[in-house]
Amino acid sequence: MLIELIQAAEIEDIVVSERMKVYEASFNFAIENAPTYGYFLNLIQYISQRDRIKITLQDENERVYDFLTANEDSYKEFVEDTLADEIIDVRIRIDKEVVENHFSIYSFDEFVNDILSLSIEDVMMSFSSLLKLSSDYLVFDVYSPITMFATKTMFFVPCGNGMINTDFSRIRRIQDCKEVSYFYNFDTYEILPDDFKITIDYANNPLTELFQRIMVLLSISFIATSSSINGSQLKGVINGQRTAEYCCEINQLQNNNILYSIYNWIYTDGSPIDKAIIARNVISLHCRYVSIIEIDEKVMASIQSNYNLYLKENVKDYLELKNKVAEFISDTVSKTGEYATGLLDKFKSNIIAIFGFIFTVILANIVSDQPLDNLFTREITILVECVLIGSFVYLFICYFQSRY
Repeated sequence: MLIELIQAAEIEDIVVSERMKVYEASFNFAIENAPTYGYFLNLIQYISQRDRIKITLQDENERVYDFLTANEDSYKEFVEDTLADEIIDVRIRIDKEVVENHFSIYSFDEFVNDILSLSIEDVMMSFSSLLKLSSDYLVFDVYSPITMFATKTMFFVPCGNGMINTDFSRIRRIQDCKEVSYFYNFDTYEILPDDFKITIDYANNPLTELFQRIMVLLSISFIATSSSINGSQLKGVINGQRTAEYCCEINQLQNNNILYSIYNWIYTDGSPIDKAIIARNVISLHCRYVSIIEIDEKVMASIQSNYNLYLKENVKDYLELKNKVAEFISDTVSKTGEYATGLLDKFKSNIIAIFGFIFTVILANIVSDQPLDNLFTREITILVECVLIGSFVYLFICYFQSRY
């Protein structure tokens, strides 16, 4: 633990705090008990390489020594130039960053205390800022004793626990939510109910209740047709068989896993839009008598029953449409065959017409006084050529017609 490394020297008045992206510690020591240069070097080496640490020392004359811009010799010189009875104030600041889906927590207790001191809106905004810097999940590497717990997208694990595998596509779910529901504050709070749905927990987890409350709030938001957070209230509209409006006090929201189940059912498998319409129809009728936060298992069962009926009707329509398509294909094939047969008949008729014309000319010349001299006169040749040209034109017209 970082705090144990800090307490390894003879120090006094230690104060530690950790916010979402900043860890701070301050303490002081008498110059006669000044830690060695290696003491501070160990603190720096303990910090993750993705984070930035700054250590400053200040004596009573307000001389400031920046540990990161000096070396061992300059540190010794600073200590030697300080009067024997002076007290040195030390300040440590760690700026934390998200790198490759990993984020550091150096004092879990202080981190939790800071989270619990914030309003729900500030907590949502803080986690949103972190999740925007990752892809589908975020691993919190905790540098202090902790029992692992996790949501579908966030994993609080001891540092060095290894890679986390998840098959949940957070990016795809965000896209679906934007298409199906309008959450006015989504640009500010780009988080999902899944981000706070705890899948692995431990007894007396201080964040459980807070995460459940945020999960319920977001589940309602993405079930509704439209919703928004106004101060301490969540307001929204559900357009179904009737229009149902609701207004919930955020701080009074209680855990209701049914709301998350409905949300998860809408956005898992199938068409989210169709499933959302069915869910809103049922909820809008049910909320005539009770508040939306009081929805129970009966509502979920009713939604699923209506969806099953919807699927049966769709299957019936699908089979009817399939039969119509089969009939259409059969008719088209039959008409194509008839057209091909008609085209051959026209081709035969054209050939018969050509040879009939030529045979008529020959027969007429045979019975004349000079049959051989008048067999193919210039006029007859022109007529034959016209007939042949007309036949070729007719051939091309039939060809393009068949292609069309």
